[in-house]
Amino acid sequence: MSRRDFLAKVALVAALLALAGCGWFAERWEWNQKLTVEVLVDGETVSGAAVSYVRWQEANALDHYPTAYRGEATVVDLGERGLLFALIGEPTKYIAGYTLHEELGERRSDYETLYPKIASFRGVREVAREAYPLLVTFTDIADPATVRRVDPDDLVDTFGPGVALKRVTLEITDEAVTEGEVEAVLRWLGEYPETPLGRSPDSFAPVFAATVNNGNFVRR
Repeated sequence: MSRRDFLAKVALVAALLALAGCGWFAERWEWNQKLTVEVLVDGETVSGAAVSYVRWQEANALDHYPTAYRGEATVVDLGERGLLFALIGEPTKYIAGYTLHEELGERRSDYETLYPKIASFRGVREVAREAYPLLVTFTDIADPATVRRVDPDDLVDTFGPGVALKRVTLEITDEAVTEGEVEAVLRWLGEYPETPLGRSPDSFAPVFAATVNNGNFVRR
């Protein structure tokens, strides 16, 4: 083989690896998942649900698994008690694996065998406590800086007596991704997902609002 032919083959292999790294030939697994939050309010069950989209891709040339998600937070209207939000974010991509891996006979870390099974699975399952999304509310729905973390084990502390989390479920579904429900109640929500809801005057003691951003409520 001539040096010229050898270099041409090296260039071809490099180009193919680059294309693989960009995902041109990579296998993808994608699904829509509905997160439903049920809350007991004075003995009555109220609930909210939202459908988000998740995509995983097999490892690229750098042994990274490219991922993506979009959708919006789940909103539960507790009437006079206020609104409860189950946020989206990086955990959104992993919640199906936490919820379904044992039933599907796979370890959570075995992405390339677990996620194809999730993509073809249909059904509703209860989410384990350790996989719950972050729950928040607002003391003033018109002021994003008043966002407050909600303890899923103690909704009474936030919403008063008679309120308790009943369960959180996840469904792999063919339903469309939810749109517009969060914007309908959070009129101030901006278009830039990285924008935090608040800023701390002391960088060494960040307020909770600085750890939550627009993208935890809506990501398109």
